[in-house]
Amino acid sequence: MSKLLRQTFDIREGEGFRASMMFAYIFLIIAAIMIIKPVRNSIFISELGISQLPYVYVLVAIFAAFVALAYTKFTKRIRLDLLILYTFLIIISHLFIFWYLFKIDYRQSWFLYFFYIWVTIFAVITTSQFWLLANYVFNSREARRLFGFIGAGAISGGIFGGYLTSYLAKVIGSENLIFICIGFLMGSISILLSVWRISARQNYRERFQQYKRIRQEETTDNPFKLVIRSRHLVYLSGIIGIGVVVANLVDYQFSAIASEKIVNEDRLTSFFGFWLSNLSVASLVFQLFLTSKILKFFGVGASLFFLPFGILVGTAAVLFNPVLWSAVLLKVSDGSLKYSINKAGTELLFLPIPAVVKNKVKTFIDVFVDNLSKGIGGILLIVFTLVLGLSTQSISPLILGLIAVWIYLTIRVKQEYVNSFRLAIEKRTIDLEEQSVNLHDASILESLTKVLEGKNQRQILYVLGLIETVKNDQFLPCLQNLIHHPSNEIKAKVLEIIRLYDNVVFDTQARKLIGDESEEVRTEAIRYLCHRSTTPIETLKTLLYDQDYLVRGSALMCAAKEGFENREFQIEFQAYMKDFFEKIVRNFDSRIGEKSKEKIIKVNAAKVIGISNNPDLYPYLHILLKDQSLEVVQSAVTSAGQTKASEFVQDLISYLDNKYIRKYAREALSEFGEVVIDVLTNHLDNPNEKRDVRVSIPKVLALIGSQSSVNILITNLYQNDLRLRFEIIKALNKLKVRFPMLKFDERRIEEGIFAETKDYHRMITVLYTAGSYHSEKVGDSPNKSSNSIQKARNLLVRALEEKLDNNLERIFRLLGLKFQPDDIFNAYKGITSNMTDLRANAIEFLDNVLNSHFKKFIIPIVETSSINVMMDQVQELYGFGIPTETDCFKMLLEGNDNWLKVCSMYLIAEQKDLDCISNIERLQNNPDPIVKETADYSLEKLRN
Repeated sequence: MSKLLRQTFDIREGEGFRASMMFAYIFLIIAAIMIIKPVRNSIFISELGISQLPYVYVLVAIFAAFVALAYTKFTKRIRLDLLILYTFLIIISHLFIFWYLFKIDYRQSWFLYFFYIWVTIFAVITTSQFWLLANYVFNSREARRLFGFIGAGAISGGIFGGYLTSYLAKVIGSENLIFICIGFLMGSISILLSVWRISARQNYRERFQQYKRIRQEETTDNPFKLVIRSRHLVYLSGIIGIGVVVANLVDYQFSAIASEKIVNEDRLTSFFGFWLSNLSVASLVFQLFLTSKILKFFGVGASLFFLPFGILVGTAAVLFNPVLWSAVLLKVSDGSLKYSINKAGTELLFLPIPAVVKNKVKTFIDVFVDNLSKGIGGILLIVFTLVLGLSTQSISPLILGLIAVWIYLTIRVKQEYVNSFRLAIEKRTIDLEEQSVNLHDASILESLTKVLEGKNQRQILYVLGLIETVKNDQFLPCLQNLIHHPSNEIKAKVLEIIRLYDNVVFDTQARKLIGDESEEVRTEAIRYLCHRSTTPIETLKTLLYDQDYLVRGSALMCAAKEGFENREFQIEFQAYMKDFFEKIVRNFDSRIGEKSKEKIIKVNAAKVIGISNNPDLYPYLHILLKDQSLEVVQSAVTSAGQTKASEFVQDLISYLDNKYIRKYAREALSEFGEVVIDVLTNHLDNPNEKRDVRVSIPKVLALIGSQSSVNILITNLYQNDLRLRFEIIKALNKLKVRFPMLKFDERRIEEGIFAETKDYHRMITVLYTAGSYHSEKVGDSPNKSSNSIQKARNLLVRALEEKLDNNLERIFRLLGLKFQPDDIFNAYKGITSNMTDLRANAIEFLDNVLNSHFKKFIIPIVETSSINVMMDQVQELYGFGIPTETDCFKMLLEGNDNWLKVCSMYLIAEQKDLDCISNIERLQNNPDPIVKETADYSLEKLRN
């Protein structure tokens, strides 16, 4: 049985426990919902009557919207597992209270209204929490395969819970079913704790670190504007909204007719439970046997007609014969099609919408449009049934009118969908990680095949990424042609995709590609042959001993990749790998001869160690990290990061000093995540560490992207080394933009801003003195000596101006940590622009954004171009007087800018200023060789 399930749902090794746990989790959640909903419906209608149902529909819409907003705030503050656990505990405690109140026969109107609304919100929150958790239990690749299996658990839970309610309601009574619901929720808690500990906790941490704000085509527009600007989204919102209104009307008719025919509360609960289960069965049948076929042969547009036409048939039945069977037909038409064919079609309508827009719009539609429509449905019922006094049967014409509008919008959205999809392919805006993507749709297959038959390589690769998990024979002719494409990337991708197709043999083409020039193509060709072989291990062994060293290397890469996914492969080739690395790494096979071949083999060997992540091979990676070839070391550094083994950390840190390797070392160190932060901090804090190593560490911390990264960088914010300080601020900027959920110590940032502005103003006084000091000191008549002094002075003035420019950039980067980064960046670009209008607009913007405390110090810097005016402001703000030239020299020589020290000593030496000899003598032992050499030169010139 387990083997059959693995084959049916493509559950791979290592996924069985997680998949089965999540199946059980959603099974219990939906079963609990299918128990509590019939209880709610029957008690509410039995006690208050069907006439009160429209009012509760309106209240559900209002309260659900407020709860959704409040709940969203909590999700940002509380860790996911704790949020779900606390939610379950609150729900269980409420259920105990509800049971007790029902037991003592407390059935006041306000309480029954509250219970009805509470159950609706309970159902929405628990299911949304489940799918949120599932996104951390499974990565995107696993989710695309396994969410179908998980979804089957939801449907199965619906079937079980409904039928259980139908049987037990008449045996133990409606209110006692609450205990069954509590039992299911307690079982869900135990699964939650287990799954979180085993899988989700680590993924949650990594996702928290890796989350990046989407910046391309980022928009600050609100969702309503985004919807209004797109006809596609307007029609889509209209379809969803009308569907919700009609669903409310259908539910009312079903409940009204059922309550009229069945007056006993427990029997009514049983009836509702029975038909909720039947709806789940019908949904399952449609989902398993009809949905994919309908989408494949008719397309998304046609699939959207099934639900309105199904409701049309049921509504007509109620209109002409309002009895129980017609009400059941109406409800079955709605429920069975809504959560199968219509749900799949509606989700596909979101596919061509760019992710940056979809993230905002989908939430807006799911919350605002859905709740607004529920409220409208309730208001319509109040008007028709209570104000106008119409019968349940008379609602049918209203439903028929809404269906007419629904069908019109469906026709229009079908046209817009195809156009949007074509545009999305051209712009490559479809999310390749979208789990709901189903590309069997007939209406878009033509667009996809045209791209695959075209000449645009980027678009071809993009579409191949879309269809890589979709098995559709209509793509086969395109794949057969693309396997001969000149692009190696395309050929490799095709070889990866065609492993899905058992009915077509590509063996001949794959064997030819074993000798391809591209390592990626060779590896994928070998993997294809292994997957298609009845004896994959033997097939791979043959290729591991091929005469061509390139084929052997690709076969080894294949063994590593397969071993990572298949324990049998890993065990079988472990001995071979060790023997291979002994020959290649420790004692290179001299028969290979050429150095170029040796480099290729060693690069490949390093990659294999990274992919296989086998600790027995780590000693060979240490050797490769010390190889003479730059390419080999680069590959070895990358693999060391993939292993995440602590024994490689110090080697990787040492490579931060190598300009050819440091980029690879930074990325490799970031792979370790938070575990390496303490080690990096020690090197950052060590003043004796090489400067390039210290300067590179903030970039690594920015790549790691955790709260610890932020805390360490802010602690080291005000470094004396200005280059290091700039890199720390720059790293904080990246963290602010890429990881907006992280918290930044505003007090420390404000201190940094004020310290930088103070340094800026102090340096203004130095520039004023240096720029206004004339050459009379060396005589009025021009001579060689005065010319050399003027050149030295000009050099110092330029250096001071550059320092002020750098200082200004640091100020604005720090402001970007305090305020909206994009706004501050644009303001900085305007301030530094030569265009008067842009400068004026930027200053006006800052004047409105900054508070009075900041404006007092920053506006004078950006607004005043005259240094004379700025001197007055400096004296007013800080009380700084105009320093003498000697005071300026001493200030610069004791400062933290080495280039200013060099320029100052050069000017001092040229104009023979003996007052600064002692300050220069202290710089003879400076670790910076340029400063040391200039100090020696200046002292020699001053003493002669």
